[in-house]
Amino acid sequence: MSARLAVESLAARAAARLSRLAGTGGGTTLPGKLLWKLDPGAIDALAARLPQGAVTVSATNGKTTTTAMVAEILGPRTKLAWNRSGANLVSGVASTLLDARDAELGLLEVDEAALPEVARRVRPRALLLGNLFRDQLDRYGELEHVADGWRTMVAGMGSEATLVVNGDDPQVGDLGRDRGSTVVYGLDDPRHARAAMQHAADSRYCIRCGHPYDFAAAYVGHLGDYSCPSCGHSRPELRIAARAIELNGLESASFELVTPAGSIRVALRLPGLYNVYNAVGAAALA
Repeated sequence: MSARLAVESLAARAAARLSRLAGTGGGTTLPGKLLWKLDPGAIDALAARLPQGAVTVSATNGKTTTTAMVAEILGPRTKLAWNRSGANLVSGVASTLLDARDAELGLLEVDEAALPEVARRVRPRALLLGNLFRDQLDRYGELEHVADGWRTMVAGMGSEATLVVNGDDPQVGDLGRDRGSTVVYGLDDPRHARAAMQHAADSRYCIRCGHPYDFAAAYVGHLGDYSCPSCGHSRPELRIAARAIELNGLESASFELVTPAGSIRVALRLPGLYNVYNAVGAAALA
């Protein structure tokens, strides 16, 4: 660690301790906010110290749950720098990296609008992009604005970074179409799908030609098996999929996790198709 970064880190940690002693907060994001103002490049330097690099998780819905699932999978074998408190803006990421110390791998939940800036600085070895729903984007404007930011980010990524995308989301699934290092996941069980998308759902229109999509299966909102009858744009081939899904009311769910290495039955202590999506995404990233 450089002398400058060492001094900045000490100052940020001291500010957090003072905040806790004064009872003005838990000090979760304050160190990162201070570090970000003192030296934005400190985030780059802190991320570079992680021996195994970092991975990021972002989505409008489910990113906290998905990241916790990834932590369950990777935690027993790797010491993680994980922002488990859910502080997922740049300042929260900075605080997590500041506290990483002897961590081996950064596991970072990142706000969908903050992701391009965080990715530019952290240079993650893998990025999980889960979904884009309009109802969570009021503070940032339209869904397309965030999608454009993600597209620009992906275009600037090196081939050494792996992109993990939810192929069932038209905006997200298309991001990895021209990248070799992409893992596509989704659901493949029409028994749990509607034959048509709800009228008010997002991403109803083809992202290439604007024609309404046809849905062979619509699972959650606009997530499903889609195709455009006009230009042919369709869901990419799934590499990781959930099949034979069983939903047990408000208690739990289970599914067959299908991967290139084989299949395994997965039981969740969480209900609903949306948590099946979270679990398949976590498995794909891990």
